[in-house]
Amino acid sequence: MKEIIDAMSGDFEPLDGSAFEYPRFAHRASGIPFQYVPGGEYLMGFSDDEQRAAKALSPVLHLNIEEMRPVQRRSVQPLLVSLTPVLNKQTASEYRDHGSYPAYFDYDAATQFAGSLGCRLPKETEWEYFYRAGTHSLFPFGDLVPSEDILAKWLDSNFESVTQLACNDFGLYGLTNPEWCQEKFTNNLADGASLYDGSYTVRGGGAYFWPWQDDEWIWCVSAMRSPSSALEDGKACLRLVSDVKLID
Repeated sequence: MKEIIDAMSGDFEPLDGSAFEYPRFAHRASGIPFQYVPGGEYLMGFSDDEQRAAKALSPVLHLNIEEMRPVQRRSVQPLLVSLTPVLNKQTASEYRDHGSYPAYFDYDAATQFAGSLGCRLPKETEWEYFYRAGTHSLFPFGDLVPSEDILAKWLDSNFESVTQLACNDFGLYGLTNPEWCQEKFTNNLADGASLYDGSYTVRGGGAYFWPWQDDEWIWCVSAMRSPSSALEDGKACLRLVSDVKLID
């Protein structure tokens, strides 16, 4: 724990409260809270087990399975990840009256805002890693769609009081909102895969459609990915990431 705190002593200061013995920090300049996420390895992509779980929920899957394959083992370095998406009150947004809700950016504005704080957008590999948070199920909350009361705690986009919401096993909230990743969208997850249409990758999205009318649960699938060209107005949320360089 002390090693982690010492490594982040510049732009970040420790906060009280943690998840699974890992510390939280506040970004000194903005006050935005961050969670330390340990590095590790995981299987990225839509596994056969997840496909079977999805078909148990709906025999017809309204998603492109090939876009989420092949399943490959990936390695992720330790990160600081913002506890929630960037909120309107943390920006100069005209929507400050809805300050506790996520701010929406186009890709360039998201990149610029992150850079102004000395942070960056997550890589797609990193995003799926900290969304899964060590789980191997269809969703971070299991293979089944829970009751609406439980779902609401995952999908509510009002972050006025995060203690009333559900977090994943890394202590992160609101990952069901559509969020930018660094890379342009590729046709699949293979190394060197061709670009789809030149737009960028967006992960998450189940909260955008809440309350659901049909099978919108597919947007909460851990491996679900989509191109930014599918966004209605070209805007998505921003999850800030900062690299952690532990002292040897």
